[in-house]
Amino acid sequence: MNPNGNDRATAGAPREKSMHSHSEDSHRMPLRVMNGTGCRECGAVYESGRWIWSATARVTRQLLCPACRRILEHAPAGELWLDSCGYLHKHLAQIISFLSNEAQHEKECHPMERITGINVEPRGVRVTTSGPHMLRRLGSAMLRAHHGELSIEYRDGEAVARANWTHQG
Repeated sequence: MNPNGNDRATAGAPREKSMHSHSEDSHRMPLRVMNGTGCRECGAVYESGRWIWSATARVTRQLLCPACRRILEHAPAGELWLDSCGYLHKHLAQIISFLSNEAQHEKECHPMERITGINVEPRGVRVTTSGPHMLRRLGSAMLRAHHGELSIEYRDGEAVARANWTHQG
């Protein structure tokens, strides 16, 4: 008999799991930032629990926002690899411009989501982002515009989400 007093076996019973974030993010603010706080690098303003672009907000104090901290510390939250192939080499300038435009549209609505770097390397193009939402947006945009295949990995315990785009061409 089990400790609960019933005769059912507990070996296969599901256990309660506590919900934890995938990893500890050292770039998140430890405490809630006060309204009216602005980023001294990019000018984003913290209002009502989120970072926004605001020309009307009155900035009372300044600090570095999480996205600017990631950029300055070279600590991306997302990494998109575009695997080297004939298609990528043929359309490289167009693809880099396309990704930059997509990032600009995302950044207009979400100040903490940015491209932190685009590096052309022998095995492909490495695009780093300040957040996982930008990573997903860029990967999805590549699929819509340039087709191919996309895989995204969010590994427990890792601070960086990774995506890989490939094209058969």
